[in-house]
Amino acid sequence: MTKFIWHNGQWMRAVRVSRPSRFPAIITNGMDALLHPADGQMYDSKSQFRRVTSLHGLVEMGNDAPISAPEYKPEGVRDDIVQSIKMLEQGYQPEPVEAADTLDGHAVETRFLE
Repeated sequence: MTKFIWHNGQWMRAVRVSRPSRFPAIITNGMDALLHPADGQMYDSKSQFRRVTSLHGLVEMGNDAPISAPEYKPEGVRDDIVQSIKMLEQGYQPEPVEAADTLDGHAVETRFLE
């Protein structure tokens, strides 16, 4: 199947051209105007936006957000786990939890969210 494109007022046969491997990357200072959350002002300059961000002690994340969440290490959890294991090894049995199998004559299904 032949593809055509409209160019300069006439139909031209579309040709796939790969760009050179060493193609210049041009980064401009301009951007669409954005409202800065720190001061409520509109900025259309990347450098001004970054300056205001740093003046307020903030960090620009962009696409560089952490991939994995930081490890959560609450204080005392390890001690609680060790104590729980010792209690179970000594024969401790927790009190039974009251459960309802029906609610107004209808069966109740319990699901735990993970």
